[in-house]
Amino acid sequence: MNNFMEFSNQSSLDHVNINIRWLKEWRLTDVHHRHLFIFPYTAFWLVLSGTATIELNHVSYKVKAGDIVSIPSKSAQSWKEVGQDEPFCYLSLACEATIGVIDLIRSYSFPPIVSDIPQEEINRLIAEWRCLADEYNDFIQLFDDKDVKSMEKGSGSYPVFKLNTDQTIRHLRIRAKGTLWVQLLCQTLRSRLPDEPVAFDNRVFEVCDYVEKRLHEPPTLDEMADFVSLSKEQLRTLFQAAYGISPVKYVRHVRLQRARDLLMLTSYPLKEIARMIGFQDQHHFSRAFQQAENISPQAYRKRIASRE
Repeated sequence: MNNFMEFSNQSSLDHVNINIRWLKEWRLTDVHHRHLFIFPYTAFWLVLSGTATIELNHVSYKVKAGDIVSIPSKSAQSWKEVGQDEPFCYLSLACEATIGVIDLIRSYSFPPIVSDIPQEEINRLIAEWRCLADEYNDFIQLFDDKDVKSMEKGSGSYPVFKLNTDQTIRHLRIRAKGTLWVQLLCQTLRSRLPDEPVAFDNRVFEVCDYVEKRLHEPPTLDEMADFVSLSKEQLRTLFQAAYGISPVKYVRHVRLQRARDLLMLTSYPLKEIARMIGFQDQHHFSRAFQQAENISPQAYRKRIASRE
């Protein structure tokens, strides 16, 4: 009889997904914007130098060199200040890191900031991050720059590529290496993680996905509550616990974040951007943007362009 191994049971990780979206090295000397924004992806930072104060879901954190920062997807974020003694430098990895619809680091209660990791373990994470970044950059070079950085007209989302066979092999390699990096991070932080994943109410995250697909026609509170079979008050409670804001404010923040992305990454006219994020017309969009950012959409686009 031949020996064989089999694990046919279903497990809690059957629907795990680790998909790298970007790797960037940042160097900040000042806070260029203080607005609240909703970042769509899970993010990890390795802080190399300097200090900064950030806010995550309305809680302030002081971040310094040697820290590891873990930010769940769809967190409400803002910058408060950057220390003046030296630049705030950090390596960031943004990814989809989910188990079903639940963010991986929410499920395993990753601490937002960890400050006492031995330097040799930080150095290993940094070295593996740089290797992954080099390979990811080589992969990105296979695509036209304008297609990678711009959004597909009319969709409000990034274009979908059909990869050829060689590109598929490269992409699978990057996903595998990305998963190994997240595994190394989990191993590094193991003593800070629970022995079992925590239970979350999936419905708040289902609503978030629903909102992102409906920005051209933003859903009302009634529609969001009906979508997950909750009362309006129950939905408010869930959002307040998860994000510190109401569902209606969440929709507003996501719409404005999409507007900033479109202003920064595309040349669409303001009228088209207003339509894509569900404003009645350009005037209403410009007024809402001005109120939120203290700058007009036109001026915002010019300011971003002047930094490139």
